[in-house]
Amino acid sequence: MKKTVIAVALVALAPLSAQADLLFTVGAKGSIWNAEPTGQIDTDVSVEEDGLNLDKENGQQITVFFEHPVPFIPNVKIKQTNLEVSGSGSVAVNFNDQTFTGATDSTVDLSHTDLTLYWGLPLPIPFVDINFGLSGRQFDGYAEVKSSTQTEQVDLDFVLPMVYGELKIDTPFGVYASADINYVGYGDNKLSDVSYGLGYTLPIPVVDLGLEAGYRQMTLKTDPDDTDIETDLDISGVYYGASLSVGF
Repeated sequence: MKKTVIAVALVALAPLSAQADLLFTVGAKGSIWNAEPTGQIDTDVSVEEDGLNLDKENGQQITVFFEHPVPFIPNVKIKQTNLEVSGSGSVAVNFNDQTFTGATDSTVDLSHTDLTLYWGLPLPIPFVDINFGLSGRQFDGYAEVKSSTQTEQVDLDFVLPMVYGELKIDTPFGVYASADINYVGYGDNKLSDVSYGLGYTLPIPVVDLGLEAGYRQMTLKTDPDDTDIETDLDISGVYYGASLSVGF
């Protein structure tokens, strides 16, 4: 199978092996996501300067993937994002049916895990890869507001199914561009997660070692009838990291 590397894994083809036919590819990527939250949680509780005043934070992204040549059986990618944003503000809000007035310390944990099953679209175009598939995202976090006299915490623990797509364009010089999207929308629930970046594959024999920087934007809107808390958040910022893949 022509070597195809998913955009989220951000692994480029080495110039000398771009046309190599490999049976399997395994790889991993780690990156830092400098994410800033905007929007609101619960009933109009702002997370910005006029409310909880959550700060920009560095989250960690780790991806592993496996690709194979068996028709109809999907390739597999698992991505773990650890992201916890916190801050201090002065508010007069109602959070989880409790009234908070004055100074507060707040934390929103948006950590999640993606399981993606995807297929490559066969194209007779050199250096262009298109993948499509389905993802399941498990959020495993919480939202907490704390004052000097009380603390309220609500779980952000739910699963969303999503469609997945990605595009990656290589060059003979090791430079590449990539973009990927996960999306779902039903009822008052919506999740849009888009990443795009530029990278470079180092000219190292045997393995593909890549460096990349880009931008990720995640928009999350949840219905309190389906989840423990209403959210209407945008979390976005630059990321940078490295990747490693091996074909055999």
